[in-house]
Amino acid sequence: MKKLLSLLMLALPLLAYIDVTPIEIGEHPGLGGSAALSLSNRRGNTEKSEFSVDLNLRYDSNRTYAIWGFGGYQYSDTEGKSIENRGSAHLRYLYRIETPLYGELFFQTENNRINGIKSRFVAGGDLRWRLFDSSAYGRGYAALGPIYEQIRFIHPETDPIQHNLRISSYLFYSRSVTGGTRFNAYLYYQPRPDRFGDYNLYSLAELQTPLYRNFRLTLSITYNYDSTPPRYGNVEKVDMAQRVSLLWKF
Repeated sequence: MKKLLSLLMLALPLLAYIDVTPIEIGEHPGLGGSAALSLSNRRGNTEKSEFSVDLNLRYDSNRTYAIWGFGGYQYSDTEGKSIENRGSAHLRYLYRIETPLYGELFFQTENNRINGIKSRFVAGGDLRWRLFDSSAYGRGYAALGPIYEQIRFIHPETDPIQHNLRISSYLFYSRSVTGGTRFNAYLYYQPRPDRFGDYNLYSLAELQTPLYRNFRLTLSITYNYDSTPPRYGNVEKVDMAQRVSLLWKF
């Protein structure tokens, strides 16, 4: 197993990764989290450099609340041209009103220079309802609430600053399968209530598989859709990614 782990660390790029498994207050009391770091450099026929870092911290009070903070940065270039340059930081507070009903407050800041976004700030809250919880079917969650969004673009002469109020809703499913492997999937939908044609869609499906002690191999697919991307630079509405990640959980 140690030899297998060593080979995987040499062969796989460690892409920045956030552990999205939902927090259940009292399930993992105290401090925990995960970390990932990747450095890659290719020269010769292919000129490419990649760097990513991620840190995820969770604190469970084992009573009524939990705090979850995470952030990451990803950068890559080929032949001196940047093809990915983005970072994010997120802070979330979860409060148990009465099981299975929870309240959430969250703040997030991010940038994605390749997509023309200099900075995006989000603040909001929601009510999270645990729809079901069983060993046979896993866990299901739904949440709904308002958010405030501020976006500053790299080219404000074409894309002026935006101040938006949105409805944030999500569905989340999590299930433990054979051998300690866990399947997670979520779908976020964030429309503007005054203009439903302006919306963001974020989705993910992943498998987390134990490798050795606290190391996990994660296979994930993400699909993000922005119905109104920046006008400058012909930014696409769709972003998709398939990732293989090596994760250390503590």
